[in-house]
Amino acid sequence: MGKLCQVCGKREAKIHFTEIREGKKTEMHICEQCAHEKNMSMAFPAVLSQLVKGGGPPAPRESEAVPATCPGCGLAYAEFKAKGRLGCPRCYAAFGPVLIPLLEKVHGASAHRGKTPERVKGAMASRRELAEIEEQLAAAVANEEYEKAAQLRDRLREMKGKES
Repeated sequence: MGKLCQVCGKREAKIHFTEIREGKKTEMHICEQCAHEKNMSMAFPAVLSQLVKGGGPPAPRESEAVPATCPGCGLAYAEFKAKGRLGCPRCYAAFGPVLIPLLEKVHGASAHRGKTPERVKGAMASRRELAEIEEQLAAAVANEEYEKAAQLRDRLREMKGKES
């Protein structure tokens, strides 16, 4: 069993908050029932709203066009700004000019930098390596470095053959 809920002390904590302020780390572990009773199950969007001046995600700069709605789910930017919740995976791309600075402010990066479950580490490392080689291949072709591109192409084929 994992950590016990810091509110009731009875059930296993399923929700974990970590705050690092001025180099001091504070953690809070809460079970789902206590979170629901304390109305904390929706805390993350509220935290995001409090972190960003103006009560929601920052307005995009004029040079960064953000559509009024997500093309995937139809979520309005104004609704996202008010609630701090996205509607579908395509919202990340649609509202990217606003989300990327927000994620960098909240997490310090716009890409996942946390722990990776042991059961998927190998597959993720392999995908990451494939993506890096594909980028190197594109750069080699763009720079007309055809010998290097051929080596990278062969390496990609070899790696993709092992995956199958």
